[in-house]
Order: sequence, then structure tokens, then C-alpha cells
Amino acid sequence: MPIEDRKHQRSPIESEFCSDSFHVEVYDRSYVLNRIHDVSISGTGIMIPNEIRPGTPVKLVFKSDDYIISVNGTTVWCKPISSGLDDKGLNGKDAYRTGIQFDYKDRNCAMFFMALKDFISRR
Repeated sequence: MPIEDRKHQRSPIESEFCSDSFHVEVYDRSYVLNRIHDVSISGTGIMIPNEIRPGTPVKLVFKSDDYIISVNGTTVWCKPISSGLDDKGLNGKDAYRTGIQFDYKDRNCAMFFMALKDFISRR
């Protein structure tokens, strides 16, 4: 999806994670988010260690000590990149920069967006 087609402007955040507070569920598998590049109430750009084909339904999940928030979405694009994050969970392996569009019918979009921004601001 070209940037011009986005419904909401994305805020760049470039945050790396070393915990499993955020992860992506794809069918019966779960992948920890290694990095989030940008986010809006309608989608996010992430980096994960596995390819997710465009059109694949996904669920992004945030877990804290107090609650769990999840949002449904669809992979819009996925491109391989060289990570170079030896000590950040990828061990120098290739990674995938991936664009996720949230399901606009999912009422958790705004809550997920706010939880993500709050989590990053406290880091």
C-alpha cells in the first residue's frame, strides 16, 4: 500500500523491544515484535523474524501486568531486510519489515495505538 493510500498519518517511533510485551499471531503461530517503525490508529510498520505474506490475517497483541489488548489486521506488504541486531533478538539473521493494516471494524484499534504509544514513552 503506497503511503498516499493510508487513511491516517503514521507517527515514526523506531522502537526496539527486548521483551514479549508485543507479539503478532499468525494462524497458530506467535512472533515477538522486534521493532516497531511507525504506528497510527489504522496500522503499523513492524519488523519481525518471519515472513508474513500480504493478505494474511494477523492479530497484534500487547500484554502488560494489568491487561491484554489485541487488534485484528491484515498484512499489506512484507519485505526482507538485513537486521544487524545481534543483541536484540534476531542474532544477525535476516528480518522482515512488514506493514499491517488494522481491521477498521475492530474497536480495539485506538486502545492498541494508545497502549503502544504509552509503552514506548515510558521506555
